[in-house]
Amino acid sequence: MHTSTPSPSPRPFTPRPVCVALLAALPLLAQAQTATPAQTAASATWLDTVTVVGTRTALPVRDNPASVSVVDQDQIERQAPESIAEMLRDVPGVEVVDSNAAGMKRLSIRGESSRRVTILVDGQEMTDHSTYGTPVLVDPANVERIEVVRGPSSVLYGAKAIGGVVNIVTRGGAARPIQLETGVSYDTAARGRQGWAALSGTLGAFDYRLSGQTSDYADRRVPESRYAADGRLHDTAYGSDNGSLHLGYTFGQRRNHVVALKAERNTLQTDSWTDPATLTYPITDFRIDLPRRERRKVGLFYDGTGLSDVVRKVHVDAYYQTVDREFSNLVTMRPTTATTVGVTSTSDDRIRNYGGTAQVDLALHADHTTIAGLHYLMDDLDTAKTSTQTVTMSMLPRPVSTVTASRDRAESRTASAFVQDSWRFAPAFSLSAGVRYYEVESELKSTTDATRAGQGSQTNRHAVKSLGLTYAGLPATTLRMQYAEGYTTPTLLQRYTDTSAGRGTTTYGNPDLAPETSRNLEAGARYNRDGLVLDGAVFHSRARNYITDQPCTTTSCPSRASAGGYTYVNADQARAHGLELAAEYLLPGTSFTPYVNATWTRRQLRSAGLSTYDSGTPAVAGRAGVRHDARLGGHEIWSDLYLRAATGVKQTTLESGTAVTRELPGWATLNLGLGTKFGRDGAYQASLNLLNLFNKAYRASLEELPGAERSVVVTLRATF
Repeated sequence: MHTSTPSPSPRPFTPRPVCVALLAALPLLAQAQTATPAQTAASATWLDTVTVVGTRTALPVRDNPASVSVVDQDQIERQAPESIAEMLRDVPGVEVVDSNAAGMKRLSIRGESSRRVTILVDGQEMTDHSTYGTPVLVDPANVERIEVVRGPSSVLYGAKAIGGVVNIVTRGGAARPIQLETGVSYDTAARGRQGWAALSGTLGAFDYRLSGQTSDYADRRVPESRYAADGRLHDTAYGSDNGSLHLGYTFGQRRNHVVALKAERNTLQTDSWTDPATLTYPITDFRIDLPRRERRKVGLFYDGTGLSDVVRKVHVDAYYQTVDREFSNLVTMRPTTATTVGVTSTSDDRIRNYGGTAQVDLALHADHTTIAGLHYLMDDLDTAKTSTQTVTMSMLPRPVSTVTASRDRAESRTASAFVQDSWRFAPAFSLSAGVRYYEVESELKSTTDATRAGQGSQTNRHAVKSLGLTYAGLPATTLRMQYAEGYTTPTLLQRYTDTSAGRGTTTYGNPDLAPETSRNLEAGARYNRDGLVLDGAVFHSRARNYITDQPCTTTSCPSRASAGGYTYVNADQARAHGLELAAEYLLPGTSFTPYVNATWTRRQLRSAGLSTYDSGTPAVAGRAGVRHDARLGGHEIWSDLYLRAATGVKQTTLESGTAVTRELPGWATLNLGLGTKFGRDGAYQASLNLLNLFNKAYRASLEELPGAERSVVVTLRATF
């Protein structure tokens, strides 16, 4: 464990510098050109954004039966570019989690584990066979927009989408023949540095983009608290490198055929911070090291549009992807004053997958839009694990060590077919209905453990359904309802591998695990008139067969299990209901827009020995602020003063048969963003984000690192 001497308390923060800066800016804001009422009525809003992710067809957010949000390139460029996940923090229903590993951010939607959220890059799935879920490791500077579906989407997007779907759309070539983009960012909270550059363009029918990014962050600085007496959060340094390539070609008499190749490489090196309060007897130390995570992917795409009066579009894609990761952890236990037990576990994994999707969009009738498709995904996990247990006792002349090693290779193959029809059956009414049929086969291909050899394969067949209704017959209003089912298959780690990581005791795989399933019902309304924009939804979901780990019994664990072991079982259920709201209002005759993005969630977890609403999800969370957009001297300027806050959380879990509750207090931070675009076509951009102005000590959730101290993030971008 790290030890340190507490440093002197920082000087009390006064908001005087911020107030002076705001007062100094008032004359500039007064001179800025504001939008006229006519401009306001004609301007588009985020409800007009066309997205594909909700229905797999191009449709404005306003008319989508699902709960859909889109973060566009302008919003991306205004935020601190630390990670893609951070850019989604303020989307209603979305939480950012990192499992206390800096830089390895994941997403939770509507309280569902990150393992139950599908992450797509250009519609192709990122896989990560772990109990934590898929980290979002994509270069932010290479992203055009991010599309989010909140709620089950397994009919359209595969066998992990109980919580929702995040589709990251990467950028293509620039419109002109040669364009150079470059940018830098600096974060004072961790002396974090990022730099990126891209070369892109279009030459006749070809377009291209080559980009690279690198980042380096030191240990995070946080307000002095029980988490860090000296203001430094140890084991939170990390670094990443990213590279990507896009090549596209457009052809056909009407230029309605497009083929593209996209390649990516993402690497991350990080450690994991441990909350001292979680160390319980007999554990005295716990550390995790994640020295390498590398993702490589090559994808091919074809889109043909307007092929005939019946065949509106054909889409085909295929990809090959590998993920290499190294992991080690150290658990130190002191069961007696004379005995020390240390367990060091390592894992060296390679995930290999390939697959693709074929989809056709049909106009079989004037009132119908039909899509049909096939999907295939092959996942292969090759994992080598070691566990070294060292016992030191005062009565022994030297420590006694025991080393075990294993290697397993497992594979799963998922094939599915889907169809969805949207029917305009009456004026202003649209009904969409979809179904998807899955066949998932998994097996342990090889193992060094003779007791598990020849386990055979497991095959699961399942159908999921969805039904959505929208009504646009009211002025400036769209009403919607949707029923959707979710489906998540067990990971290969949960089914076939044994691990000592995280506990110091072994958790055994269970090949007989069943898939997790859920049912969700929601209703919502969208409104846009006279500067007021609203998008709200209420939802209720029920899930069963959740996979959890439980202590071994005489019947639940394999014969090879040792005393004190755990195993994975289908034991938990969940019920959740809540309200999500995104709203803004452009004040008449001004450029000021008050806004709020908020979520209220009530979530219950149930198992054989526990029923609790203390699920670790805050009851209320969100962001509220005032945004200013204007032009001054031909330059675009913007500012955003906002409060980000959440109520306290409690999380109750069963540990060795006893209910243990951990909790965090509520929190709120005041933040200010400032930025400008200037030069021809906004070629130069500068932004300044002042975060946690009152230096609040807080932790957003038990699955996330403590928040950074009062800090400044400066970002500069240029296009040549």
